Amino acid sequence: MDDFETPLDPEPRTRLRRLNINLLYALDALLSSQSLTAAAHSIALSQPAMSAKLRQLRDHFGDELILYGDRRRLTALGEALSPRVGRVLREVDDTFRLTLDFDPATARQTITIAAPEIVELPFFSRLIPGLHDAAPGITIRAAPFVPGSVRRMFDAGVDVAIVPEGMVDPALNALPIHDHRLTGMVCRHHPLAGRDVSAEAYLAARHAAVDDHIESAMFGRFDAMHPIARRNVVVRTGLHSMLPMLAMQTDLIVTTSNWFAQHCAAYLPVALCSPMFAVPSSQLVVQWQPYRAEEPMIRWLIDQMVLARNGIGAPSKNRMAASNITI
Repeated sequence: MDDFETPLDPEPRTRLRRLNINLLYALDALLSSQSLTAAAHSIALSQPAMSAKLRQLRDHFGDELILYGDRRRLTALGEALSPRVGRVLREVDDTFRLTLDFDPATARQTITIAAPEIVELPFFSRLIPGLHDAAPGITIRAAPFVPGSVRRMFDAGVDVAIVPEGMVDPALNALPIHDHRLTGMVCRHHPLAGRDVSAEAYLAARHAAVDDHIESAMFGRFDAMHPIARRNVVVRTGLHSMLPMLAMQTDLIVTTSNWFAQHCAAYLPVALCSPMFAVPSSQLVVQWQPYRAEEPMIRWLIDQMVLARNGIGAPSKNRMAASNITI
């Protein structure tokens, strides 16, 4: 028989059939809990039953997986398995909860969206009221945004993520949703409020900014001679929402997304100032898993995002308090 006619070795499939899927839940609990007792409690097992499952798992993998002693630690294989097991279980749960019957008016479920804070603040104030009007029984969960990796957010259970174009994963479905660029934001009474700012005036000023890794995730890194790279940053914060607070009643210039700055200026005593030198622009992109592309809930959610995007520039229905949203 030729090599390409050789049947697949049945041994791996046989080994898998001998494993109970419940072992995956035990493995996930063991890898994520600080003690054997806590792992057993998390999936409603007795400690002896969990010990038996740990022995079975060690036999299967030929590895200790978790080492208990003065300090619990995972072996190298345990570390490698931890994110994979979580991802597999979420996909199993997705599979068994999947329904193609989705009526927004009667749906009762949680939708998880991840987006940078700089997107959450201006965009969710437009998106959430529309979602709540169309689907009053749906709860929206805003998940923590993880700079650098879209897949890590999906592995954590996110349904849809909004990311800067530099983070876009080409293997995932993508829809550009909005362009934004860097601009200046200052106190409304600042001498530069509403004015164009030369590179010289920009460099002569004091600045506030988000942490460097957050800023670079949104707009990339700047050449060492660019004014943004050379500015005198005297305050850095881990929160975009702190930026207008730092600008108010100070002489600081905040360099941030023009979309976010315009949103802040509509509600707070801050104003924009426009750099007279070249500043980068970037797209914000919605991404979702290809295998979920035909799910009615996902298609409906993307449509709602498009509607909210098309409304940018129009007055916002600021009814966030009336919607079901958890952070």
